[in-house]
Amino acid sequence: MTSTKTSMRLFILGATGGIGRQLVDQALERHHQVTAFVRSPQKLGAPRDGLTVIRGDVLNADAMSAALRGHDAVLSALGPPGPSRNTITSDGARATVAAMQSAGVRHVLVVGVAALFPDIGMLGRMLRNTLLRNIADDSAEMERIVEASKLDWTIVRPPRLTNGLRREHYGVADDDLPKDAGGNATISRADVAHFMLEEVEQPGHMRQIVGIAYTKRVKP
Repeated sequence: MTSTKTSMRLFILGATGGIGRQLVDQALERHHQVTAFVRSPQKLGAPRDGLTVIRGDVLNADAMSAALRGHDAVLSALGPPGPSRNTITSDGARATVAAMQSAGVRHVLVVGVAALFPDIGMLGRMLRNTLLRNIADDSAEMERIVEASKLDWTIVRPPRLTNGLRREHYGVADDDLPKDAGGNATISRADVAHFMLEEVEQPGHMRQIVGIAYTKRVKP
């Protein structure tokens, strides 16, 4: 695992979800100072050195702005609780952009969905138009909001997520999934978090939409 030598102050949204918990754990491993802005602080368990937990509503831009001041970057793993119609991802992005602009924080990394890539394959297109339709529509609106901002953003689009181990080896491509990811591409939540932390420490995909997946050379 690589790590920056300088501790950063990272503000994490969606910290009680699968990717969010990995972001918190791995950021603390890298000796960053972490603020988790969550609705249910008790879900994060016992206090830990380097972790500040703030109870808050991700749709409240004013409260988020007050908590955000002095941070280096925002990492958002916000997502819907299920496939039913929901606008938490886009509404959260709208509040996040407003809060960041008010607080003077510019760097943001957000998790999207690979279903929005045009060349996602027949199965991917079918899922996007059926089971994942609401998730994809909300994520597309989230991306529109983030891209229209003047922030320094990176949007990470993973395919099917797993609870597998952190391997720290995966394919990365701008504006598409890696070409040799195969038709049933996957990535662990742990490795999505790993990529986001690598990117926040050493930005290489600023104002880019990034596909990330295990490839045929790096099997899950």
